[in-house]
Amino acid sequence: MRTIIRIVGVAALAFGAVASTAIPGGAGAPAATNTVIVEKEVIGDVPAGTTFTVEVTCESQLDAHAAAVVPVEITFDENGDPTSDNSLTTPAGTRCTATETEDGGATSTTYDCDMEHGLSDQNGSPFLGNCGPDDNQATFGDVVGDTATITVTNTFTTTSSTTTTTTRPPTPPVTPVAQPVRATPAFTG
Repeated sequence: MRTIIRIVGVAALAFGAVASTAIPGGAGAPAATNTVIVEKEVIGDVPAGTTFTVEVTCESQLDAHAAAVVPVEITFDENGDPTSDNSLTTPAGTRCTATETEDGGATSTTYDCDMEHGLSDQNGSPFLGNCGPDDNQATFGDVVGDTATITVTNTFTTTSSTTTTTTRPPTPPVTPVAQPVRATPAFTG
């Protein structure tokens, strides 16, 4: 009888071990990913009610035949505050590109990327998660836990509400210069 109980006990442990490895990460465990955060800065006079839209597309760098990726749209108000979720997650082996599709009439738009390396990234260069190759891109190699922040800056021409008028001093009157007079006598003879 003890042998049967031992066999059932060992079988239960073996079954439990197989079942726990059948679901990667365990049931309900979040997948290991990287994070992209998009932030907005505005410089100058931005008209009230202006909105901005930035599309982020993350494409696989490992699978050339991967399905087309649908861009994630992130929106901001005239102060640069997000009006939608401004972060997304992406797996290892992807390159994410942020492109502003609605600039609110800005004079210029620039991008800047900053990468915070997580625990799974190497200690020291070369890191597996990096900004680039362009200023609006973050590339995640064989790494999870890294966070890229891409800042989109819009500059607006500052308009002045005051007009400056230059006043010149009055021009003095011109005094004519005296000219010699030639007179012909009226009588002859």
